[in-house]
Amino acid sequence: MQRKYELSISADYVPEWGVTEAVREFFQNAIDEQRRDSENSMFFGYDPKGQVIRIGNRHSDLDIKTLLFGESTKRGKEEMIGSHGEGYKIATVVLLRTGKQVSFQNYCRREIWKPRLVKSRRYGGAMVPTFFVETEAVWKKVPENSLIIEISGITPEEYAQIKESNLHLQESVKRRETSRGAVLDEDKYKGKIFVGGLYICTEPRLEMGVDLKPNLVHLERDRSIVRSIDVQILVSYMIEELKDAELTKKSLGSFAGEYISSNNVDKGIKNEIAADFVREHGEKAVPVSNQADAEYFRKMNYKPVIVSAAESKIIKNSEVYQDARSENEENVDTIPLYDRLRAFAEKIEIKLTEEERGELFSIADQIEELLK
Repeated sequence: MQRKYELSISADYVPEWGVTEAVREFFQNAIDEQRRDSENSMFFGYDPKGQVIRIGNRHSDLDIKTLLFGESTKRGKEEMIGSHGEGYKIATVVLLRTGKQVSFQNYCRREIWKPRLVKSRRYGGAMVPTFFVETEAVWKKVPENSLIIEISGITPEEYAQIKESNLHLQESVKRRETSRGAVLDEDKYKGKIFVGGLYICTEPRLEMGVDLKPNLVHLERDRSIVRSIDVQILVSYMIEELKDAELTKKSLGSFAGEYISSNNVDKGIKNEIAADFVREHGEKAVPVSNQADAEYFRKMNYKPVIVSAAESKIIKNSEVYQDARSENEENVDTIPLYDRLRAFAEKIEIKLTEEERGELFSIADQIEELLK
């Protein structure tokens, strides 16, 4: 007996997706099922001779309701990569339009699902995915896994791309773990962003690879990351947590380190960064992050050096920089009141909130106006 389910989705949906992105969805679902139940172990295999990928889980099964868009068993579960209830349907469409064959061996329900692209009368002859469900299917022997998805027609070249986009399939991946994910230092991962081990996109400004935890990143339906600022903040936290002086130095002033906080950087690393700054630029050098501050300190007979805001705060908050400044401070009696207040404000700004900093500099500006 066979039933037929026609989906209301165009064969051209997510045109930017190819085989790699589609297989990623099936792998993601298998990972999520295992995360939800550790006994529901996933498996994955590739037969290069038959050009077939097999993927699934030991105890999973597919309910026919999951063919409805928006129907998902993962919504609200933060540890899951997916939640929109669309992934495997979209992936199936993409594979069918690229000439692959897909079948779902749904053993728990004694069903085999075989989707095809079919001309739809309902939609004026448009090609739409249609699932043909064979009920009361018979297996010669009991399979080891209750759900097995077979994708036929995957060439070795396509499988190589799938493997490259999936950290779970790669051997000896060098990872440095943090509470928010892992830093991937190898050059081949430079700029690559993974979520839960699955490749999402490449950020050219990122000087390393990262594998972020799924509960920390919001992914759109097409698995794209909405805001790059989310990545910047997360990676900055990861750099702080690793407490690696060389990584911190390399990241300051870059996309990855823009949100590194001086308060979260180890004292020894701050002193090392400040010592490098003083050694390179001299004891009269002052780190600044904008042209206005550069002009101010130039008038104060200092040597302003423009660096990133993060690096400036780290240097100013170090023992090395404070010692160098105190040893070379000019006689304060020769400095006008406004300049003394401004210099004091610059010295303590790292300890102030944004509101306090704004108020202090506003007062300084009002004093300057009164003294004119």
